Formats: sequence, C-alpha cells, structure tokens
Amino acid sequence: MTLHLLRMREVAARIAYSESKVYAMIRDGDFPRGRKMPMGGVRWSSEVVEAWIRKTYAESEKASL
Repeated sequence: MTLHLLRMREVAARIAYSESKVYAMIRDGDFPRGRKMPMGGVRWSSEVVEAWIRKTYAESEKASL
C-alpha cells in the first residue's frame, strides 16, 4: 500500500463521518490525532486511517435487519 497524507476533508469522506464528528472523536480520544506538517496544516497517514477503519469494523456488531 502506498502512503498518502490525507487532509481532514479526505479523512472525513474516507470514514463517512462529518468533519465535526471526526474532530469530536479526536477530542474524545476515539480517533487518532493528525500530524502538524512543517509547511502548515495537519495531515493523517492513509495507513493510520485504514488501520482505524479495520479495527473499528472488527470491533463492531453485526446489524440486525
């Protein structure tokens, strides 16, 4: 897998939550914090985001439909 640095907008789209929900999850310790970049801005490693998705999915319950 190739490493990509994601902006908040991309992270929110990737995990299918709003940006405000992602910020709340970061504040509550439920989502990893991004890294401050030397030229400004905050980015998340695509690997970190994918790992969070896999972990969250593995821990989730099956939906009863």
